[in-house]
Amino acid sequence: MPNSPVVCHPGPVEGPQREVEEPALSLPKGPASALPKPPQTIASPNNRVPEPALSEVERVSILRHGFAECLLTLTLLLTACASPGPPRPPSLHLVHIPTDLTAQRVGPSVLLHWTTPSRTTDGTAIPSPLTAEICREPNPATDSTKQPSDKACPIVLRLAVTPGPSTAADPLPAPLTSDPAAPIAYRIRIVNPEHRSAGLSKPALAAAGAAPPPVAGLHSIATRNGILLEWQPLAAPSLVELDRTLSSPSKPQPEKSSSPLAPSAEPTEIHLRTGDEAPRPTDPGGTLDRTALRSQTYTYRATRLRTVTLDGRLYELRSEPSSPITVNLSDTFPPLTPTGLAAIPSNTGAAPTIDLSWQPTTDPDLAGYHVYRRTESGTFQRLTQHPTLGPAFSDTAVTPGIPYTYRVTAVDNTRNESAPSAEVTETARPIQNP
Repeated sequence: MPNSPVVCHPGPVEGPQREVEEPALSLPKGPASALPKPPQTIASPNNRVPEPALSEVERVSILRHGFAECLLTLTLLLTACASPGPPRPPSLHLVHIPTDLTAQRVGPSVLLHWTTPSRTTDGTAIPSPLTAEICREPNPATDSTKQPSDKACPIVLRLAVTPGPSTAADPLPAPLTSDPAAPIAYRIRIVNPEHRSAGLSKPALAAAGAAPPPVAGLHSIATRNGILLEWQPLAAPSLVELDRTLSSPSKPQPEKSSSPLAPSAEPTEIHLRTGDEAPRPTDPGGTLDRTALRSQTYTYRATRLRTVTLDGRLYELRSEPSSPITVNLSDTFPPLTPTGLAAIPSNTGAAPTIDLSWQPTTDPDLAGYHVYRRTESGTFQRLTQHPTLGPAFSDTAVTPGIPYTYRVTAVDNTRNESAPSAEVTETARPIQNP
């Protein structure tokens, strides 16, 4: 507020005017009502009666009251002038420019993902409705910081959006779905109800050109080592990516363990890629998913990939995803058969025994082993009521001089039992007296 002189006028003093040298007065103490008041006169509409002359004391009192009121007014004006900042212009309600736009070529279209902002550039609430305008720029300029003209990047998509994750698909015209491959750039701006925006985003790049054909004939075979996935291969070099989703019913999760050896939870979704092991990408026509767990249900989709390098940048052109297949890896596969079974008689203890040992199996869901025995004229009988955990067993129910034949099987957590091991025969020996 500009400084301006403040002129205080306590008001005219009627009556005869003469120069008065203002003496230092000693005003009477007491309330203001004690001051002498001029006599009141009544003026009629047609006859104005002149007011009587004021004494010096009365004039000084009026002047001092006038200066006090002037000082109070000046204080209030100075306080008002100290208000912070210049006046702010009205908000234009411009929505922030999206900063996470991505573009992915899938089949004949480009899939776009971004997050629509939830605040305006001046921090106010988002107005509605909002419109996303997306432009496509073939063969974009190398300098991505320059805003392209409407002619260079024409609007190809307009859609209503709300704050949060947003998606759109741009179906490419036929010339952009055939070779030669070339880069294309997408930009987005969010327009408010007054048709204003904060500008275009930075570009998100994708590739024009011929996309690979979809994967055909996808099917699965459950094996003891995982899920075997097969499809019709192509003679042309290509990669195949498999998206696996866990579709089993959710199970209660065990309490978290602080041990670093505690198993981690299985991820809901993983990606498997095949064909990139060789120097030149090839389509193997199948792969084995060894990470699949038994008794789980999975859904698979396959996508074929083509990679191209344009201006030193690697681009992916994806086929449309295949039809999904669902497979349950039922645990119907028995463990591996134990090997290396050996029997050694012992007669140094309180009773004769035959000690057995074998090579352990490596099945991840192994529960233990069962031991079987028979005599020369009998059939095999199981000696273990519950699976023994380790690859060893001591048979104490033997009679010296009688030969016994043994065999061992492996059992998993779902009670699948392996084929029996090779047989071994041994005769118990009598106790040696000291």
